[in-house]
Amino acid sequence: MANNVSALNKSKYTKLVQALLEEKLIAMDLANTTLVADMPDGNTINFPRPEFQNVESYTKYTDVTDQDVIFSNEQLVINQTPIITFVYDDVDNLDNGYDVVASAAPKAAYRIAQDIEGNFFNEYSNANNSNAATTVLSTSNVVSTYGNAYATLVNDWVDASNIVAVIDPFQMDMIGQGALGNTFNVADSAYKKGYRGTFQNMQIAVSTNLTATYTLDLATNPTADDTVTINWVVFTFVAAPAAAGDVDIWADADESATNLVAAINGTTPWTKYVEVSTANRAKLEGLTATDGTDLITMVSKRGYKVVSTSMTAAANDWQAVVINNLVMEKGAIHLVMQKEVSLKVQDVQKQLGTRYMTWSRYGIKTFAEWAERMFDLAITSQAAEA
Repeated sequence: MANNVSALNKSKYTKLVQALLEEKLIAMDLANTTLVADMPDGNTINFPRPEFQNVESYTKYTDVTDQDVIFSNEQLVINQTPIITFVYDDVDNLDNGYDVVASAAPKAAYRIAQDIEGNFFNEYSNANNSNAATTVLSTSNVVSTYGNAYATLVNDWVDASNIVAVIDPFQMDMIGQGALGNTFNVADSAYKKGYRGTFQNMQIAVSTNLTATYTLDLATNPTADDTVTINWVVFTFVAAPAAAGDVDIWADADESATNLVAAINGTTPWTKYVEVSTANRAKLEGLTATDGTDLITMVSKRGYKVVSTSMTAAANDWQAVVINNLVMEKGAIHLVMQKEVSLKVQDVQKQLGTRYMTWSRYGIKTFAEWAERMFDLAITSQAAEA
C-alpha cells in the first residue's frame, strides 16, 4: 500500500474534521436535537406522548364525561456509523513531505457530512403532506408551487416564521429565473450552510444530498454494446466482460438486470461485471439500485445525477427522474449524535503503520407528531427518455 504522507497531529486532524463537518452540515441546523439530553448508553431513545383529546361543550349542572388519556410510544434508534479509514507507514512518513491533514481531513469530513445529510433528507418519505403529482417546474409555476407547500403547512398550524424549503441547485436556478426581484430576496450575508435567502416567506437552503428516485425499464434483454450511463459512468452490456464497466449479458432481461444492479452497487465478487475505476466508483457514492420486475429502481441520497441509455430496444430507457424537495418546520426531524465526529488511531500489527479512522455514530427519526410539519415536494429533475 503506497501513500504520500507526512506526520499527523491527532488533535489538529480531529479539530479540522469537526470544523469542516460543522461548516458543511445543513442538517445540524435544521434538526431537532432536544433528545440529546436523554441519549442512552444503549442505542434506543423512547419518546412517549399523549394523543390529542377532543373539545366538548359544557352544559351547566350536567356532569362532564372524562376522556381517557392515551399515550403512544415511538423510538429513535441510533444505528448509523459512518467511517472513513486510511493507513500510512512510518517509512512513507520519513520519505515524503506530503501533508495528509490538508487533503485527507476535508475529504473525510465531506463524506461523513454527505452520509448524515443524505439520510436526514431521506426522511421526506415520512412527510404527511405532499403535492398530488410530481411537478415539472418552470418559471411560470415556481411561485405557486412553493407557495402552495408553504400555505399547506401554515394551514396545519405550523409556525409560519420557522419554515424552510430545502432544494437542490437546479430548483435554485429556476427560482432565480422566475422570481428574482419579485418574491425572492438573496441573503445579504455570505451563503452559510447552504442558505440562499427567502422565497414565498420561507428560508431557502440548498443541498446536493436530497433524495432522487429513478426507474430504468428493462423488459427486453440488452444486446451487445447497449449502454446505461449514470452520472457519466458508462456500463456496457457485452457477451464477455473484459473492460471496466462491462456487464455480462445473460439468458434473459431479468438476469441481465441483476448483473447491472450488481455493477451499480459495486457488489462483490465481480463475476457479473468488471469493476469501474476508483474515480468512477466515487461518482456512484450514495446510489443504490434494486432489481424489480422488468425494471430497475435506483435511489440517490446525493441528489440528482444525470442518466441516459443507448439501447437497441427503444423501450429499455429511463423514466422521469424525481428529486424530493423538503419543505419543513425547523426541528421536524430529530437527529441524535451519540458520537460526534472523532478520530481513532491504532497501530497496525506487524507493520510500521498507523491506522486513522474518522467516524461518527448517530440516529434519525421523524416522529408522527412532527410528520405533519413536513411537505414532500416532488419535482421532475429529468424528463423521461423518448
